[in-house]
Amino acid sequence: MTKRHDDAAGKDNAEEVDFSAVDAEPQEQETVIEARVVRERTGLPRIALVMALLAFAGGGIGLVVGYQQLRGVRDALARMDQVVRQAGERQGRLAAQLQRMEQQLAEQKRQGEARNQALADQQKELRQERDRLRLQAEEVRSALDSVHQRIGRSSTQWMAAEAGYLMQVANNRLRLAADVDTAIAALQAADARLRDTGDPSWVGVREILAAEIARLKGVGRLDLAGLSARLSGLAAQVESLKLAGTEPAAAEPAQQAPAAPREERERSWKSLLEDGWEGFKSIMVIRHHGRPVQAMLPPEQQYFVYQNLRLQLEAARTALLQRDQTLYDTSLETARQWLDEFFDPDDGATRSMKQAIDGLRKVQVRPPLPDISRSLVALQERLKQLGSQPGGGA
Repeated sequence: MTKRHDDAAGKDNAEEVDFSAVDAEPQEQETVIEARVVRERTGLPRIALVMALLAFAGGGIGLVVGYQQLRGVRDALARMDQVVRQAGERQGRLAAQLQRMEQQLAEQKRQGEARNQALADQQKELRQERDRLRLQAEEVRSALDSVHQRIGRSSTQWMAAEAGYLMQVANNRLRLAADVDTAIAALQAADARLRDTGDPSWVGVREILAAEIARLKGVGRLDLAGLSARLSGLAAQVESLKLAGTEPAAAEPAQQAPAAPREERERSWKSLLEDGWEGFKSIMVIRHHGRPVQAMLPPEQQYFVYQNLRLQLEAARTALLQRDQTLYDTSLETARQWLDEFFDPDDGATRSMKQAIDGLRKVQVRPPLPDISRSLVALQERLKQLGSQPGGGA
């Protein structure tokens, strides 16, 4: 009995052990599944956090690069604004200067009109004086011919008086009109009259006449017509001159290395900012000049520059005809200064006009003229001596 009871108890214990083992296996499986689920749940937030950090780092880098590019753009715009402001200030100074020049131009124009009117009046008076002298000479010649017919040509005093009249004509033409050729011809005609008298007492007067004729022949001839034509030609060429600063220097293209093509997967914020900066640089072009920036003149002010230069050349031409050396030199010097200040020094027409003006500035429009009055004074003294002698008219 006891043994059976023990065997039964042993069987019951074995069955209990088997049931506990069976109950332990599902618990282990549930623990493994729960651990796997926990690992999967904790892994997903880490990946998301890493991706968020990467995205934030990329955005920060993009912002830094973008800020640097933006600062470069602002610096370039500031420099451009400074250049534009300097150009505006210079344009304002030029406008004020041109306003003063316009006033000077108007004043010079009025003075030029007054000088032209005075020249016209003087030429009219000279024509009237020439006509009067011609009529007087014809009257004197007619009277001389009449006297010669009545008393013959042997009268020394009458021929000497004719020679004296020719000497007066020579002196008047030389003093009033600086006409050297007419003065030489009149003195030679007077010498011929004294020679035709056959009187050796006129030798002293003829010697003075010869010296005066030699001095007149030594005076340089002034080609008024040629010089006037040259000044008129320069005035006509003013419109063909080129103002300085109207054509900016061509910008040299920047040497840029060809950008390597990017594949679609290489696109990033940095590459997009670089592409945007390259596009901005292709729109904004900064040209570098070899000289200080000059404001470009508006068309109405360019017109006054051309007109003032033409007026200076016309004033020089008027001074040439009037033989006014001071006005001639001043007008050409002013025209030369305007060429240096307002017109393109590299233009061929500007250089040619500068050379022409430099050549004209060397011309003496009123060269020193000799005194030819000594022969007339000697002739008049000799005529007085002859008149005081008894029978001096024979």
